Amino acid sequence: MSKTAVKAPKIDRKLASKVLEVVDAGLSHGVGDPKPGEMCVEAAVCYAMGLPHGDNPSCVAPALRDLKIRLNDKQWSSKAARAKGLRRLAIAQLGSAGHLDEREFIKRVAVVATKISVANALRHAAGMKGNAKHKDGLLEAAERCASAGTQEAAREARQIARTADAAYAAAYAAAYAAAAAAAYADAADAAAYAAAADAAAYAAYAAP
Repeated sequence: MSKTAVKAPKIDRKLASKVLEVVDAGLSHGVGDPKPGEMCVEAAVCYAMGLPHGDNPSCVAPALRDLKIRLNDKQWSSKAARAKGLRRLAIAQLGSAGHLDEREFIKRVAVVATKISVANALRHAAGMKGNAKHKDGLLEAAERCASAGTQEAAREARQIARTADAAYAAAYAAAYAAAAAAAYADAADAAAYAAAADAAAYAAYAAP
């Protein structure tokens, strides 16, 4: 006997409020269990929509879903902090499937990650004790990233950060991640979108 398909509810203010209610109970690392406070952000959306437990709500564009999952599974300080950090995106993603230009989305995420997260990571590295000889180069790279936000700026920042002390690997990794995200955004297949989302998520999270 075949199972009856679960019809997703209409995306409206009522659903948005329900999603926030579930998200604000706290978000777990990984898909979790189907009860408030014990699920990841995408499972929380499925729960609020009355869908089977999982992390793939049909109303969310794949590239955005991948980014949300990777952000969700970073090392947040608590379930409450994870929920606070992801609640706006939990609502913004609703209805994105079939409407979001995913390639353009990944490119824009890469630009924002480069301008804000990579630049901040480089500034932080420049201000750390023991890195005086690399300070000027790191600060210059940070300003280029902040003003341009391009793949080229991120790649240059990566090269400069590589010459700094190994203790400042976060700045190098963030610059590398944003450059990778921008590069992957030119590909059309789902695997490339997933890799780009992973890189962009790392860049967005890596800065202190």
